Amino acid sequence: MKLPYSIAKILSLTAQFTSAELKCRPEGPVLPRTTALTKSPIFQTAAANLTETLNAALSGSITSEWPTNNVSFSLAVVSAEQDDPGVPIWEYHHLAAANTKGTKKLDRDSQYLIGSITKVFTDYVLLKSGMNIDAPVTEYLPGLDGKSKIQWRDVTLRMLASYLGGTPANYGFSDFYLLKEVFLAYGLPTIEDDDYPPCGVVGLNKACTRQEILSGMRESYPQTAPNERPAYSNMAFVILGLALEEYTGKTYAQLLEDTVSGPLKMENTFPSPGDDYRAVIPPGDSSWGSDYKLNTPAGGLVSSLSDLSKFSHALLSRTLNMTSTEINGWLKPSAFAGNAYTLTGMPWEILRLPNLTPEHPHTVTVYGKSGGAQNYRSQLSFIDDYGLAIIILTAGPMKAAPILTNAVLSTFVGAADEASREQAKRYEQRYMSDHEDVLIEATLEQDEDSMILTSLRRNGTDIMSSLNDIWGLTLGDFLPEIGPKIRVFPSQLGENATLDGEHVTKEVWHLWPDLASGFETNLPGNEIEDMNCVGWSIQDWVHYGGEPLDRVLLYVGDNGDVGGIEVPFLQSGILYPAKRNRD
Repeated sequence: MKLPYSIAKILSLTAQFTSAELKCRPEGPVLPRTTALTKSPIFQTAAANLTETLNAALSGSITSEWPTNNVSFSLAVVSAEQDDPGVPIWEYHHLAAANTKGTKKLDRDSQYLIGSITKVFTDYVLLKSGMNIDAPVTEYLPGLDGKSKIQWRDVTLRMLASYLGGTPANYGFSDFYLLKEVFLAYGLPTIEDDDYPPCGVVGLNKACTRQEILSGMRESYPQTAPNERPAYSNMAFVILGLALEEYTGKTYAQLLEDTVSGPLKMENTFPSPGDDYRAVIPPGDSSWGSDYKLNTPAGGLVSSLSDLSKFSHALLSRTLNMTSTEINGWLKPSAFAGNAYTLTGMPWEILRLPNLTPEHPHTVTVYGKSGGAQNYRSQLSFIDDYGLAIIILTAGPMKAAPILTNAVLSTFVGAADEASREQAKRYEQRYMSDHEDVLIEATLEQDEDSMILTSLRRNGTDIMSSLNDIWGLTLGDFLPEIGPKIRVFPSQLGENATLDGEHVTKEVWHLWPDLASGFETNLPGNEIEDMNCVGWSIQDWVHYGGEPLDRVLLYVGDNGDVGGIEVPFLQSGILYPAKRNRD
């Protein structure tokens, strides 16, 4: 059987970290998000192709790279526009033959351990708690104050929530007592049981109490200085859980129910242990049924595909109990994490991927959070530029999760990008003034990268050429050569309006001049300028009569048709599509 895609081909799209063609643009969507994505033939073809490829991987027709008989999984793509928050626009489930325990009917309501995806909910609870997240943690947990190897007075709640507190990765758990004989065989010195931490060591002692955690944190080494660099830490979220409970007087389970599970009707999201009859339980040993106790805020929740879809939809559609401004702030990086493509946030594991859209290369930002427990691995990723999220839940040998994540990402982000370009053809028109005293016309087209302004004239004067000259005159001393192309990018700014008696959205777009790469110089280091995206620093910089020379307005109807464009700095009024003027 010949398939349109293979797992290897899909993965190659994310493995090739080559330079993006659209090297400098405003951060955010290149074109407006696609509406009615599921009706797009591009999306439908991509979904069918990936489903066929997954079927082939499970049947053995192509290589999967994981033991398909031992790994159950649930996959989903969530859209900001889906009709039912709990029903993704695409999903795929597989119940492995070796999964003899738990549910016999795997669906979107089946329960998985989600591991550290829990941290997303802990941070959300923190943001909604009313606590001052920039206050030192000692303000809420005075038991951390005093003599300590970690200077807790310098560690804020925000740092803990963003991996920047320098806190230990674990306490007790990282001492692999059950492998003691193996360590000795590898030449490590003999130690006594009393040399291990007094709690939290699997196979040796009991779970830690609140006081034992606080005492242990005063005795533990820091990973880094506060705010030095990100260092992954479960203990940071254990401490956040203690601080939340201290401040609110509620348990973490109550806070989760009040803030997340209850409002969003996430009936399958709660602290482990879950419900065996709904559970996806892998063969062999696993963490299913564990009580994570005080470690729950770091990675102890059970959830389902449908529940994670509800949360993802609320965030993407900006209906979560946060303002759009707050969500925009949450989806931001906090630190770099070791290479040009990896950053961290609160608690995001952020990838800046240049080749998710190989037909139209540009950097796409993915705000993700992975999760893991024994024989469970999961991924929740937001691609906000396209109004999409992906959910990967697996039970069994853990190699499958990243392979499936990359396959779903590369398939559906590429499809969403192609669909957005197809839908944006509605903007590609010649627009003209409908009065004769001042003749103004503008033309929008797409090239391989973005929307571009191909013509702008006023009473016969080439305003595009004038803009390049004006930008050169006012800003040329600061910039490389300004190129002939003027790109046009959308923003989140917009308002309701009326056009010819019909409701429309007045969208704010910005003109963005292409800049040459580097300067004409024989001195070394000119390639550095090629990496510098300076365009963001010149937006809104040149005005005429109080109007920015880079601000234009598009009038878009409820059906998606574009009814006009306005160029305020030209006092153009609304320019209508030329076809309408001919009619």
